[in-house]
Amino acid sequence: MSIVELKEINFVYGKKTPYEIKALDNISLSIEENCITGIIGHTGSGKSTLIQLLNGLIRADSGTVYVDGKDIWEKPKEINKIRFEVGMVMQYPEYQLFADSVKEDIAFGPKNMGLADEEIEKRIMQSIEFCGLDRDILDKSPFDLSGGQKRRVALAGVMAMNPKILILDEPAAGLDPKGRREILGGIKQYQRKSGNSVVIVSHSMEDMAMYCDRAIVMSHAAVVTHGTCEEVFSKHQLLLEVGLDVPEITGIILELRKKGIDIPENIYTVDGAVSAIKSLYLSGKEGRGV
Repeated sequence: MSIVELKEINFVYGKKTPYEIKALDNISLSIEENCITGIIGHTGSGKSTLIQLLNGLIRADSGTVYVDGKDIWEKPKEINKIRFEVGMVMQYPEYQLFADSVKEDIAFGPKNMGLADEEIEKRIMQSIEFCGLDRDILDKSPFDLSGGQKRRVALAGVMAMNPKILILDEPAAGLDPKGRREILGGIKQYQRKSGNSVVIVSHSMEDMAMYCDRAIVMSHAAVVTHGTCEEVFSKHQLLLEVGLDVPEITGIILELRKKGIDIPENIYTVDGAVSAIKSLYLSGKEGRGV
């Protein structure tokens, strides 16, 4: 079932100027509930514009955005309510920290929602757990933390509002491999435990394949394909045509197939490759009566 519906969305930057750029061209799209959806595309493909539409940071020139079946601009004066339902974490969110302590920063959103102190405390503890933070940092200044810890605090602040939809723009940008795994693993744990919908924008095909359930591919202001990760990453030629690559492990599998090794081509994660190779090996042993 869909949590977000976009109907015939168009958006232009610099309208009626010499610098006019069409960022979204007649987009109609559904985002499924209770899963992680990745949005993939090169810079300028329209993906960042698309996510800003989802919580009303910008408004489409034409078309309608529905969240949970409701037009988000039906009551323009109440657009802030939508932003509690659709939480946005922009790229490098650590630059948005401002409070004197980590606890105050994480509590800021829940307090603005008018929640009771007991509920706020509960949400703070849940969100730092998802983000891999220790309780002993709650009284520290966020500006005394490492870059990775700041990123997690900023993310925890949005998670603490428990939005129906959590949108993240390149949440692992600039982090080392360990930091990427910790951030993205925590996001996946959050989604599985909360049941809320998560949308992740990323350039990394490996991250999309490993952490997302579904994927949307954008190019030149349009959606070129979308579906489950298996469906999307099986369209090798289409991805190459729009200037994207398949996950590295998929490339290896395709090379193995070229060499005559009978292995399924719709593999896009390391775990999937290990399982397929193991099955191939065991079937070969059985065929030899081993």
